[in-house]
Amino acid sequence: IGVPSPGLVVEIPEKIVVNATVAKGEPLFRLDDRELQATLIKQRAAVEVARANVTVQQATLAKNQDQLDRLTSVKDDRAVSKDDLINRTNDVNVSKAQLLAADAQLKSAEADTRQTELLLERLTVRSPRDGVLLQVNIREGEYASTQPKAPVMIIGEQGKLQVRADVDEQNAMNVKPKKDGFAYVKGDSATRIPLSFSRIEPFVIPKVSLTGASTERVDTRVLQVIYSIKLPADWPKDKRLYVGQQVDVF
Repeated sequence: IGVPSPGLVVEIPEKIVVNATVAKGEPLFRLDDRELQATLIKQRAAVEVARANVTVQQATLAKNQDQLDRLTSVKDDRAVSKDDLINRTNDVNVSKAQLLAADAQLKSAEADTRQTELLLERLTVRSPRDGVLLQVNIREGEYASTQPKAPVMIIGEQGKLQVRADVDEQNAMNVKPKKDGFAYVKGDSATRIPLSFSRIEPFVIPKVSLTGASTERVDTRVLQVIYSIKLPADWPKDKRLYVGQQVDVF
């Protein structure tokens, strides 16, 4: 989880802690929004002024239109001069143009207000999915950056575990698609974990996940094969698997 813009974290709900279950759209934390709130107050005031101006222009147009209608309703041409008729017609046209301008100004002010409201909504960071909080690396009062050394939060789905196996590129041709496998957690070579083939990611990448073994090559590239973990019904309840654990895959 990242932040839409850098800022001070001013609120984190009490339930947002490691191992907490969160739903999609649930607030995770809120950034400082005082500057945008002040801008929004000014913009809403500008909207009210623009709305009042539209009302004034509507009244002016109605007044000028009424005067023009009175002149045009006179049947005797000698009672109304041509200049008066032209002037009243021009007044109506000017009023229509001013009303259009006032309406455009109102729409612009409303658009600015809506834009600020959307920016305010972005400062409340929400969960993009259902899941469990695996890490919470921010506290109230701390500054959140758009380029942090570590994610602000990490959300995962513990009910669906997968293994990302790195195969050295010199062995990539030996990988048989759609073949299941098995794995052992580091430190427990007695408990066998069944693996179900999911997919092969067809893009060989530099090796970045290191085991720390003294004989490990770090200057190689790897093909990544994804397996799903389907624990058997008799899986020991005292043995838990954790996100991020390394396993030996066969």
